[in-house]
Amino acid sequence: MLKLREIPPYQPTMAVIILILYLTLLPKPFGDEELPLFAGADKVAHFMMFGGLTGTFIYDRWRFRKPLNPTGALLTALCSTMLGALVEWLQYSMHLGRTGNDIYDVLANTLGAFVAVPVCMALHWVNVTIDRRP
Repeated sequence: MLKLREIPPYQPTMAVIILILYLTLLPKPFGDEELPLFAGADKVAHFMMFGGLTGTFIYDRWRFRKPLNPTGALLTALCSTMLGALVEWLQYSMHLGRTGNDIYDVLANTLGAFVAVPVCMALHWVNVTIDRRP
């Protein structure tokens, strides 16, 4: 079985970035299938994608025993937010059927990235302080 430490550093983060770029920049990432969605599902998806990106990067650092500090975690969230803004601009400038420049998408990206910070810090605190001796 593959152990987490055997996965090269930051490969999960790169996989998440590639998945986000695929889902956000392709005109029809799911093909001709129309998915039945509720109102605002797009914003929830943006929140989850960029929260997941921030969380994955923080997790990758934790996996290799790099200290998790609030400044680094907030900087990671800021970088995720900047990537989200870049994606919106690319959607607008590529003219491939995506609207882009949606301020609410950028807001959802930002909220997702910054909500992931306290969640990851709470998970890190639990993982560090639990005594795992039998």
